[in-house]
Amino acid sequence: MVDINLNYFYSTILDGNMNTAPRFYKEGMTKEEIKQDFTKRRILFGEEHGFNGLRILTPIQKSRPNLEGKTEKEKQELLEKYNSKYPDGHYVRITEEMIEGYEDLYDLDIYSDILMIGAELPEIVLAYPVADCPVVFVEDTKNKVVAMAHCGGEYIDRELPSQMIDAIREETDAKKEEISVYVAPYAHKENFTYFGIPKWVKNFNVWSRAIVDTCGDFHIDMEMAIKNQLLSQGIEYSNINFSNIDTITDPRFYSNNKALSNPEKAGRFYSGCFYNKCKEKCKTL
Repeated sequence: MVDINLNYFYSTILDGNMNTAPRFYKEGMTKEEIKQDFTKRRILFGEEHGFNGLRILTPIQKSRPNLEGKTEKEKQELLEKYNSKYPDGHYVRITEEMIEGYEDLYDLDIYSDILMIGAELPEIVLAYPVADCPVVFVEDTKNKVVAMAHCGGEYIDRELPSQMIDAIREETDAKKEEISVYVAPYAHKENFTYFGIPKWVKNFNVWSRAIVDTCGDFHIDMEMAIKNQLLSQGIEYSNINFSNIDTITDPRFYSNNKALSNPEKAGRFYSGCFYNKCKEKCKTL
C-alpha cells in the first residue's frame, strides 16, 4: 500500500543562505551570479531531503509599510504599494496549471500571505526563508491539504495564524479534530527581547500576557500569541506542535537577533514541507 505523507524540513547554516538578498553574499556579485549560486544550493539541499530543489514555491507576502516621518502623499503611495495586491490573510492554492511550464518554481511570483497545496501535487515544495520568525503549517489531515505562512511578529499582530485556520476551513471544510498545526524553529521568549514595546505591535489584544517586561527587557512570546489564536479557533491543544529549537541560541540556525553580535548568524534558513508517496515510512522531523 502506498501512503501519502506530509514531510516537514528545515535547512541550517551548513546548507547556506536560502534567499537572494545581496547583503548575504560576497560583495561585488551580480544579481545573476547570486541567483546561480542560490539555485545550486537549492538543488543540493533538495537532493539531501528527497525532493527537487527547483520545485520550491515561496509566496510574496504583503508587509506593513513604515509610515513614520512620511508626508500624507508618501503615506498614501506606500499604502497603495504594500496593500493593493490582496487583502490580509489572502491564500492561494497551488494547481497543476499554475506551475506548468516552469522549470524553476522560484521564477513563479505568487502574491499571498498563505500558500496552500494538496497531496495531488506530490513533491511540489512549500518553503519560506526566515531567521527567528516562525513558519506555521496548518494541515487538514483527512483531505491531505496543507497551508503555510510566515508568521513573524507583524503577521501575528495581524492575526495571520487565525486567518490560516479560516483559509483551510474555507478550502476543505475541515473539522477541528482534523486540523493539525506545526510551527517550525523560531526565536523563543527567553532570548527574544526588545528594549520597549516593538513598533510592529498594534493589536494589544493579541499580545496579552505574551509580552513580559523584566527590568526594561521586553520578552516576546510568539508561541503564546500564536497558540491563543489557534485555541480561539477551536483547534485542539494536542494538535498544536511547536519546535523546541530556539534560533537565537542554536548555532545551526541563522538569527536576526543574534547576528547583531555574531555576523556568522546573518542569513536565512528554509522551513518547508511537501507531500510524497512512500511505500515505507518517510523521513520527517
